[in-house]
Amino acid sequence: MKLISLAILFCIITFTNTFAQVDYASQIQPIFSANCTGCHGGTSGVTLNSYSAVMNSTGAQYGIKIVSPGNAALSPLVEKIKANPSKGGRMPQGGSLSSEQITLIETWINEGANSVPTSIEDDAKTPLTFALDGNYPNPFNPTTTIRFSMSNSATVLLQVYSIRGNLVLTKNAQFGSGSNQIPVDLHGLASGTYLYTLTAHSPSFGIQRVNGKMLLIK
Repeated sequence: MKLISLAILFCIITFTNTFAQVDYASQIQPIFSANCTGCHGGTSGVTLNSYSAVMNSTGAQYGIKIVSPGNAALSPLVEKIKANPSKGGRMPQGGSLSSEQITLIETWINEGANSVPTSIEDDAKTPLTFALDGNYPNPFNPTTTIRFSMSNSATVLLQVYSIRGNLVLTKNAQFGSGSNQIPVDLHGLASGTYLYTLTAHSPSFGIQRVNGKMLLIK
């Protein structure tokens, strides 16, 4: 029993450090290559055949770059791959991406649209401007409040995952400097451990991320 408990604890700790990271080369570019580059693989307009091309492409219908790092909701790329975009037709033409593929692209953008995942070592070199104060109560049933503080105002994305890695809740809002909090309601979900990440995006300090763990008991 002790060995099983230690194994579970190791998995939880390992997952907490890695669950929010999306790798562009192995997870995002293959989606574009298989579904999009047939029409968007050239040298002009929207080009999706490489990371640099994606990040420098401007949508003619929108007049802005198709990816807004840290904010999928403001990225034309995301709107165009969802049903009923405000401009033009849904992409890719003649088909659609799966909900899992769309969620993966959104997560990659909300994490900062990096070419490679950020690491714990990289975060340690960044001056502390975004701090997690935990969630209270913890354990909880079914509501809790995540508390955090920032030195500057920023857009903050909350993502909550089950222990199996399934995304169960997302929230995205603008917060000011100082102490802040986000209410969380996991009504309807099973008891167990849930992992969450807060990703802050600000022109003053770039992208910063903190992870936490909470326990739902019914």
